[in-house]
Amino acid sequence: MCAILGRPPDEVPATLPDVEHLLREVPKAAHGRADKTVANARSRLKAAILHCSGVAARGPRGEPRSPRWRALQDRLGAPRLRNGLSRLIRVASAAGIEPDQVSDDFVERIARQVGQERSRDRGALAFRRQVANCWNEASATIAGWPVTKLAIPSNASRPARLPLDAFPASFQRDVERYLDWAAGSGRLSRDGSPRHLSPGTLRLRREHLRLAASALARRLGYTRRVINLAVLVDPVNFKLVLAEYLEAGDDRGPGAFAQGMAVTLFGVARQWVRAPASQLDQLGQLKRRLGSRAAGLAEKNRRAIAPFEDPRVLADLLALPERLLARARGGQVSQGRALQKLQIAVAIQLLLVAPMQLHRLAALRLDRELCWPSGRVGPAFIVVQGDAGGRERQLEYPITGTAKQVVDDYLDRCHCHVAPNPDRWLFVRPDGMPVKRAALRDGIARELRREIGVALTPGQFRHLAAALVLHERPGDIGLVRDLLGHGSARTTAHLYAGMGTRGAASVYGALLERARAERNPEIASQTARSLPRLS
Repeated sequence: MCAILGRPPDEVPATLPDVEHLLREVPKAAHGRADKTVANARSRLKAAILHCSGVAARGPRGEPRSPRWRALQDRLGAPRLRNGLSRLIRVASAAGIEPDQVSDDFVERIARQVGQERSRDRGALAFRRQVANCWNEASATIAGWPVTKLAIPSNASRPARLPLDAFPASFQRDVERYLDWAAGSGRLSRDGSPRHLSPGTLRLRREHLRLAASALARRLGYTRRVINLAVLVDPVNFKLVLAEYLEAGDDRGPGAFAQGMAVTLFGVARQWVRAPASQLDQLGQLKRRLGSRAAGLAEKNRRAIAPFEDPRVLADLLALPERLLARARGGQVSQGRALQKLQIAVAIQLLLVAPMQLHRLAALRLDRELCWPSGRVGPAFIVVQGDAGGRERQLEYPITGTAKQVVDDYLDRCHCHVAPNPDRWLFVRPDGMPVKRAALRDGIARELRREIGVALTPGQFRHLAAALVLHERPGDIGLVRDLLGHGSARTTAHLYAGMGTRGAASVYGALLERARAERNPEIASQTARSLPRLS
């Protein structure tokens, strides 16, 4: 296992959740082992950890249950209940615990063992919640099940957020009027919004206002005071709202969400409420104390694309669409599964050559956004129109070579056999309906995690494209802007600040090596052959 992780034994924690976390950070191309080899090593390490920790082993699968447990388990008709309670029943039967002896303490003991075995996202708390829910449902619906109720663990201590309809009708009307105005419905009027916001930004603004109102109501103790947006941007209330989020944070300072909420509230005060200059000055001072979002990618996005600095991992990603295509052709999977595999292969291939946003990818239609000007035998293009407000630029990407072969194979083998699709969606379900964005996004990430050990979202494909360009062309922000379709080069420069440093440092290192070689004639010819030329 240490060889797979590339770490010495004294740096590998002897807990399975930590090992699982480390394994997820190592791409398959980096350790070079087959999935079966990794699974065997993981299974043996798990057994060793449990053996050395003194945790009592649970009953093996297939071991006969006690008569009472077997009778109750046979009555569990729903697979969700059978699966959710299978481990509890197996452990209880092996330990001689009868159904009416099950308690919260007993479930907690099993949960602690689960916490030592499972990865962080499937740990003890999730097990306890699953068992308690299934047990209580069985107790209420299945004859003969013990009447004992198990306590359901609460979620994280995040305070409840109120829906908009919990506030006075005047506040709800003011929010809707503001969002309509921000969407540009009255741009031609004298007091119209100077620019209209995208649907995604409007959804975020609505959520900011709802959460700000919830925070203020919690601080005040009631909702009836929150009668309009002017109340939210009163300096005293503004400070109360932000304090709610700052006190719930950690020592790293204000998060991006609190900063974004402050920007939204300040914009409402300035553009919608039209607060006096003295009030705007107070709000501005409070907003500035939170700081602004640091330039560059978010940490999670930097971690997501970091493995592709290894050429082996990048090569594995580039070869993945064809590998999925070959697997779907092999006839080893059902027609529905083959359709899914081919669609994920096409989506990954298109994101590699045309790094577009998820909503544009999911909305591709044949002979519209994806077109063949001279017919299917000729070149193909993706042409995505921009919007009237200038927020999204028109994008045109040529689809050639391997990408065109993957798309053609999908259209010829699977797409033509689905139900009639009048809108001619590229990504379509067997019933002819378009694949939803969330399903496409999750399918891409899941397949990448399974095949190469690294999960990427469509948005992170765009960051990867920017990183590859800036590595080869340090400082060429204009090229990245054109590739990704940003409306402003300033947006591109802010988002990818510092990303070109590594490529620039490589060029500078080559310059230093060349200068050193020129001072030493004996190694000058060898250096000239091994280092890239500066253009």
